[in-house]
Amino acid sequence: MKNYKLFFLPVLIILLLSCKENKKEVSDDQLNAMRVSASDFMRDLKSVLVKQIQNEGILEAVTVCSDTAQVLTNNFGVERGIYIKRVSLKNRNPNNFPDDFEKRILNQFELLHQNNQMNNDTEYFEIVSEGDYDYLRYMKPIIVQAECLNCHGSQSDIMPDVKNLIAQNYPVDKAVGYEIGDLRGAVSVKKVVE
Repeated sequence: MKNYKLFFLPVLIILLLSCKENKKEVSDDQLNAMRVSASDFMRDLKSVLVKQIQNEGILEAVTVCSDTAQVLTNNFGVERGIYIKRVSLKNRNPNNFPDDFEKRILNQFELLHQNNQMNNDTEYFEIVSEGDYDYLRYMKPIIVQAECLNCHGSQSDIMPDVKNLIAQNYPVDKAVGYEIGDLRGAVSVKKVVE
């Protein structure tokens, strides 16, 4: 049995070294572009949401995160030449369901959050091969803020009219019960690497 383990150990080390050598590096410019895109996107989305709350109220603001956010997300991605979305393990909108890569990183973020190791600099990036292309994948956590509780808080935080509208539009909603400072999900950015 010991000989079996000793045989595979050098093979494993060679494979790990080989993978490390073949792994593509992310340049500072590439990483900066992803950071700026994620930051600009969240700033723009929050601005629209806060403006809607101030002008029309909470009930009307529900449409910002459901309808307006989807259009804003698509337009933002097209303008920047990226694929961008918000993802969560407790998604409300089916469009915000994470793919396998995003699930893995969201779980890592959740562990960091549970261990109080998450901060404003927390992010994840990697170049991955998917099909015939290499993509730079970037994720930045979304942390629950006070205004989020209007639609994502506890049952007592959410007004009855808002609860009814959410239940009507999202019958399998999982995105409630949050408190300020909780991990809500992440911004996920993807760009073809040439």
